[in-house]
Amino acid sequence: MHTWIYVIVSAAAASWLFITTMVILSVRKMTRIEDLLKPTHDPQRLEAYPAITNWAKAHEFELDSQFDFDGLVGAGGGIKMAIEGWYSPSRKLFLMHYHALDKSYYEFVSGLAGEYGLVSSCSADSLSLPFPPKVFTQTFEGASLDELLEEHEKTLAYLEQRFGAHRIAPDRPLRTLIVEAVKAQMGYIQSLPLWRLRAAWWHLVRRHRLKNRSVIDLIESVDGAQ
Repeated sequence: MHTWIYVIVSAAAASWLFITTMVILSVRKMTRIEDLLKPTHDPQRLEAYPAITNWAKAHEFELDSQFDFDGLVGAGGGIKMAIEGWYSPSRKLFLMHYHALDKSYYEFVSGLAGEYGLVSSCSADSLSLPFPPKVFTQTFEGASLDELLEEHEKTLAYLEQRFGAHRIAPDRPLRTLIVEAVKAQMGYIQSLPLWRLRAAWWHLVRRHRLKNRSVIDLIESVDGAQ
C-alpha cells in the first residue's frame, strides 16, 4: 500500500516538475519572439484545411499573413508551427489558425480601444499562460467557427457596454502586433511574484477551471463575489 502511494506521489511530483520546466523554458524562448516568427508564403497549406479556408472566404475574411513559428519547446528538432492570419475589414477581426503535425486550432482576436483585447479560442491551450489584465481570453473547446464567432461577438458587445472598449482596426502589420502582444504577455508573466513556482498550476489547474467559461461569466462572477 505504502509503495503504491509512494509511486503515485513520485509520479505526480515528476509530472509537476516536468511541466514547470517546460513552461519556464517556453517563457524564456518566447521573449525572443521576433527571432522565432518567420513570414512565409505557402498556398498549399490552405489546401490542407479546406473547411477553414472556405469558411474564411465565405465570411469575407482575407488572407493577411502566413508564418512559420519555431517556438515549440520539447517538440523535437525541426518541428515548426504553421500560422495563418485571416482578416475581416468589416468586422475589424482576425481569424488565427495554428497547426503543427496532427494538431490544429483556431481563435478570433480583436484589438479594442483603451488597450483592451479579446481572444476567443477553440482550445484550452490558449489558457496555458496568463495574459495581461486588459487582454481577455475565453476558450470553448471543440467549438465550430460559427459557434466561436457568436461567442466572440457576444463578448465584444459586452466589453463595449461595460468598458467602452469598441473594436479598432489594426494600425500595424500583423507580425508586429503578434510580436508586441507576446512580448507584453511574457513581460507580464515574469513580473508576477513566484511565477516559476506557479507555472505548473497555470497549466494543470487554472486552464481547466477557465475553459468553457465566457469572459462575461468570469467578470460577473467576480462582481457577484464583491
